[in-house]
Amino acid sequence: MAGVTDVAFRRVCLGRGALLMYTEMVSAKGLVYKNENTRFLLETGEEERATGVQIFGSDEAFLASAVRDWLNDTSFAFIDINMGCPVKKVVSNGEGSALLRDPKKVCSVARSIVESSSKPVSAKIRTGYDENTINVTDNVKALNDAGVGMIAVHGRTREMFYSGKADRELIAKAVEASGVPVIANGDVSCYEDYVSMKRDTGAAGVMIGRGAMGNPFIFEEIASGKRGEKYSPPTAEDRLREALRHLELMKGYKDERTACREFRKQLCWYTKGMSGGAAIRNEATKISSFSAFEGYILSLIEKCSAV
Repeated sequence: MAGVTDVAFRRVCLGRGALLMYTEMVSAKGLVYKNENTRFLLETGEEERATGVQIFGSDEAFLASAVRDWLNDTSFAFIDINMGCPVKKVVSNGEGSALLRDPKKVCSVARSIVESSSKPVSAKIRTGYDENTINVTDNVKALNDAGVGMIAVHGRTREMFYSGKADRELIAKAVEASGVPVIANGDVSCYEDYVSMKRDTGAAGVMIGRGAMGNPFIFEEIASGKRGEKYSPPTAEDRLREALRHLELMKGYKDERTACREFRKQLCWYTKGMSGGAAIRNEATKISSFSAFEGYILSLIEKCSAV
């Protein structure tokens, strides 16, 4: 979710009922070296009370320093260790899901953070590095030994990236092996997915990532289902108005050029499956100002109202 879960996205999800959120990945070395772009990722909204900062790295000294000098004195509710990112530039540095190949390294990295942190610590992992290294239970036990208090398990290996289906049986094995709560992750995009994921894995909770992109309404859907209430899906106009609100929130945190460039993908997600969505997404790639985006979205809303 790097490049997605910024302050604006989190505020949108929070407004729709998300209970716990994570920042984008924050580099331990970037913090230690005082990289301005890295420090920018530590911004939070005033209403965020249950947001965790997600840190990544492989050098225990850098991780400990980043936690002590930068993260302990923040408003984040907890610190999360990213051991699941499959991106090549992260893995090639021995970070993210590269750590999963060595449970001993998983333990030492996690312990360096736990021992340096004044906040609770969680971790995000995958089922293994590849099909020949399915070692999720070993890594769960290593994190338990390190003192991590919660573990999120994505039901895919690093080599799978986001292809295939999340393996719920392996998540269930992680739940059985762990002495701390395990959160199940992968392929949850509606209330029915949420219910079946909890049933099939026995997990303490469910994490939603890609299922919330362009669809923050999923949190309301799940909350309604848990209350036994009938849920009415958002209309095309509802989705466009939420996209407009998302854009307004981005204004407060990013310069116009950056915000508009990043909002293009957000609008593509909001209009996925919508009638005329392909044309909308094509047009979005040409827009480069707040006023133009606002005008364009308002024109789409007007068309919806006229139908």
